[in-house]
Formats: sequence, C-alpha cells, structure tokens
Amino acid sequence: MILGFLISNLFISEIVDAAENRIMIEGEKAVDFTLKTVEGKAFNLSDYTGKIVVVNFWTTWCTYCQEEMEELIKFREEAKSLNVELLGVNVTSSEQSENVVIQFVKDLELPFQVGLDVHGEVSKTYQIIGIPTTFIIDRKGIVKKKLLGPVTSDMLKELVSQ
Repeated sequence: MILGFLISNLFISEIVDAAENRIMIEGEKAVDFTLKTVEGKAFNLSDYTGKIVVVNFWTTWCTYCQEEMEELIKFREEAKSLNVELLGVNVTSSEQSENVVIQFVKDLELPFQVGLDVHGEVSKTYQIIGIPTTFIIDRKGIVKKKLLGPVTSDMLKELVSQ
C-alpha cells in the first residue's frame, strides 16, 4: 500500500513537471501518438480519424480503474453501433512490469485495443495527473471532454451522443 502511494506520488510529480510544458485542453486538436499493443502491434491515434474516440488512461494497480473495466467492456459492446472506438492506454511506466499488464488484459478479455505507454510519454503529453482519466475525441480529432475519475457506460454513451 505504501509502495503504491509512493509510486503514485512519483508518477504524479513527473506528470506535473511535464504539464508545465504543454496544456492539453478541451477544444484543442488531440496530439497524435503511437503505442505498442499488448499483442505487440503498433497503432496511432490518427488511425481513428473520422470516428469518435474514447481514450482511457489506466493502470492495473488502480482500484478505480479495475472497477471501471466492467463499465468500459459494457460501453464497448454498446458503442459498436455508434461508430465509436474505445482505446485503453495503460500507464505502463508506473506498473511492476509489462507482463502484469498483458496478463490483466488477458484475464479480463478486454474487447478493445490497449496500448502500452512504457515510457510515460503519452501520459505526460496528455497531462495525466490521476487515473483513471478519459478523453472524448471527436471525428475531426478535437478533444471534446477530459474526464477525471471513473466513468460509466451510460455517461460515455451520453457524451459521445452530444
């Protein structure tokens, strides 16, 4: 528990330093990124231009993130008909190992793409100061909403329908 707290504080202080360099705000173009998936394939955020994209930043050790996964799975199933993509970004730089993340994804059979932010660069760019954090990005690549804390399927459905 204490170790998790210390890791969390180190992670947050690192992110705050990065946040001083660039502000990611609603209404701005989302910064493109490339991440490796748990399957070892690469994907870019820009691959999803033309679709609404929900990007969720999380870790395996975050209790709220663990609880939120059920809602994200539910949302993913319901979002298929809405032409919405759900992407998970694991803040792998704060995990014990990549293997822990891979096993977590396999155990839950997550039905969405999960990218590994191994060096924390994407998390820094998106100023993740707490997890979970979720972004709603419109079809043109503009950040419409930044949500701090856990989300529900109903909340996401409402936001992507606006």
